[in-house]
Amino acid sequence: MKEGKFRSICKALTWRLLGLLVLTSVGYFLYYNLPDILEISIYYHVIMVVLFFIHERIWNTLNWGRDTNNRTGLTIQMTGLSGAGKSTIASAVTKKLHKKGYLVELLDGDSYRTGLCNDLGFSKEDRNENIRRLGFVATRFKQHRFVSIIAAINPYEEVRQELRKHHNCRTVYVKCSIPTLTQRDTKGLYKRALLPDEHPDKINNFTGISDPFDLPHKPDLILNTDTKSEKQCINELYRFIKEEIKEHG
Repeated sequence: MKEGKFRSICKALTWRLLGLLVLTSVGYFLYYNLPDILEISIYYHVIMVVLFFIHERIWNTLNWGRDTNNRTGLTIQMTGLSGAGKSTIASAVTKKLHKKGYLVELLDGDSYRTGLCNDLGFSKEDRNENIRRLGFVATRFKQHRFVSIIAAINPYEEVRQELRKHHNCRTVYVKCSIPTLTQRDTKGLYKRALLPDEHPDKINNFTGISDPFDLPHKPDLILNTDTKSEKQCINELYRFIKEEIKEHG
């Protein structure tokens, strides 16, 4: 964790003050010429204070040899409509953090639907239970100093607040309008969700179309994939996580 400038200055001053006392005392007992020794000591330590501060600031910019694993762990719960970019952004940030030596785990909602949560449907109760299970898994990783990123639609505010309260996680809203999502619709999901009720290919309980999506209340970060590029959003989330680790690590 990088130190602030004020802390570096205080460290430099207290260290050199101690050095001034030691050097002056030794010089006096050796040569019994206090004024000259004191003058030399003062000049010497003023110069060393400046050099020490510069030295500290340079080393604080380097990651070499630093333990980059966060000390307390961190849980990120992402929320956003299908196709907004949650998994894409989370996956890219996970790789970037891995490369920097961080312990990080991506909890992708789609992947966990086929395993841990394969008994759940798409009712409000089941959707909330899905998020609770992902939050529980994230907490286990957090205890081992991992950054856990939950990438799921996570549509209901009540369970988001529940995770914030009980798991102290950060909320990241991946925001994208339905017209934009419908236009992109690479999987054809919105097209199927908008089909007439009697159509055999229609998708029911589709969040944002036939199921509600609660806008998150005061999210910690908003990534607007409507107006920002994928790269911009990846970098924003990456910087956000790094700052959270530095603040709370």
